[in-house]
Amino acid sequence: MEQASVYRRAMAPLAIIIGIFGITAAGLAEAVDWVGPDYFALYWIGVAIFSVLVALFLIRIQALKSNEPFWSPPTRRVANAMIPLLLAGLGLGVLEFMDKPDVRTSVILAAHWMILYGGALHAAGFFMQRGIKLLGWIYIILGFLLLIFNKLNVMPYLKEGNAHWLMAFAFGIINLAYGFYLKLTEESLEAK
Repeated sequence: MEQASVYRRAMAPLAIIIGIFGITAAGLAEAVDWVGPDYFALYWIGVAIFSVLVALFLIRIQALKSNEPFWSPPTRRVANAMIPLLLAGLGLGVLEFMDKPDVRTSVILAAHWMILYGGALHAAGFFMQRGIKLLGWIYIILGFLLLIFNKLNVMPYLKEGNAHWLMAFAFGIINLAYGFYLKLTEESLEAK
């Protein structure tokens, strides 16, 4: 039980910071007019790598504060659960970047990234608190709905020009909301 509360405390700031990165990255891409399939995959791969590096740095700081090893057995288990699906997402992004410009579909790539990220979170959930599995399912379902809506063409605003804002919602707002949820419920749990 103690280990779950440690993970919960560690996840709140990570989710908040990653959420802020997601929203900021979408705003930056729009501000400098990096809209369209030519920039999308490579840009968001860069954002993801930067986010992972910052997350690892924050985890390292938290480990030092708690006087715990950075690469502990629980950390290895979580990483081993997540890495295959995250690498699959990286591979899809690289393949998307290598495609001809007229074949690229940023919205579909974003949906696949949501599904893979959700699967990675769900896999990590076997070693963490229950809520991370639920968050994983939210991403998986959202990604599948996005693929269905895109295929049926029932949401006309799901176009290349809006793909960055889709990423801001999926990887920014949802992570931010999850981080604030963890922070607020952590404080209410500590008050009891």
